[in-house]
Amino acid sequence: MTPPSLLTDALSVLRDLDPNSADRALDPLRAAHPRSRLRLLRHRESVDDSVHFGMLITEPGVGTTTLSWTPASAVPWSLRGSQRTAESMLLRVNGEPLAIEEAMAHLDVLWERTDLLDRLITVCLVRQELAENPVLLDAGRLQEAMDAFRRARGLLTPEATREWMRERALSHEALEDLVEREAAVAELKQRILAEQRLDPSLLDRARVVRVRFTERTFADSFVTLVRTRPGSDAVGEFAAAAAGAFAVSTAVTGTEFVEVAADSVGRAQPGTVLGPTADPDGWVVTQVLATFPSTPGPRADRQLADIAFDRWVAQRRRDARIEWFWGAADKTPTEPTGTTVSIDGAVPS
Repeated sequence: MTPPSLLTDALSVLRDLDPNSADRALDPLRAAHPRSRLRLLRHRESVDDSVHFGMLITEPGVGTTTLSWTPASAVPWSLRGSQRTAESMLLRVNGEPLAIEEAMAHLDVLWERTDLLDRLITVCLVRQELAENPVLLDAGRLQEAMDAFRRARGLLTPEATREWMRERALSHEALEDLVEREAAVAELKQRILAEQRLDPSLLDRARVVRVRFTERTFADSFVTLVRTRPGSDAVGEFAAAAAGAFAVSTAVTGTEFVEVAADSVGRAQPGTVLGPTADPDGWVVTQVLATFPSTPGPRADRQLADIAFDRWVAQRRRDARIEWFWGAADKTPTEPTGTTVSIDGAVPS
């Protein structure tokens, strides 16, 4: 359960909260109660533009306490949330409005692009983490982030930067917010990397050649051939054997040379033949040609941070409660009414 002392201290913070210093208000509480996760909620009332604060106090593995305090002259938390019509509107063209929900219904490509859906979920997870454990950047660090942002996009002059902003309808304040979010995420990745302490050998690479077969029997015969044939670790002989070993011209569908993570081939030594393994296009036999250890430096540090971040996101997603508020899923009646459209059976060509 949430410790009574924490509830008392948290209520005192809410009663005396200064909106201008809200970002640092929870620092003393976090220091005094390191086992609890604290998140400050900010809600701007659309009716009178007033700002109200609430707090979430999460005890990992136990539950979350919601806490708020409202002076007599303000609207209590439970009564807040009335919405302006424009807040649900995405855009208007020649006076024709398009609501956010309608727009999302037209963007059915999102259901085909799981990477886009994953990115939206990640945004929410990151926002929650930064709310509970803020990344605070001073003016110098923000200026460095702005300069790096402009360099990455070739915005080397003020004129080029202002044109880029005009094309995207971004104000100077909106650009600063965008850069600050990117910088905060970069700092968050470094924090996660320090917690996970990943081995740099995760970045070791291997160069391999893959030969793809239409059937398992052809792939098995090829593996037997190259493993028993002297000198079969030579690249040319490996590929040539695939091309000439079978009388059936359709047995081999392709050969490719690629670079992969060393872990993906079990850190096998050069010359090792692996497989066959199934993939959507047939059966693959792989030979390791060479291995390369990772090179320390800023690029390697960023790659490790990305790996650590991806693992962190995967763990948070497993524990997350995800609700979608667009599409037809939540509007579909539990009992079918009238005509229904089946998705069973083959689709006529």
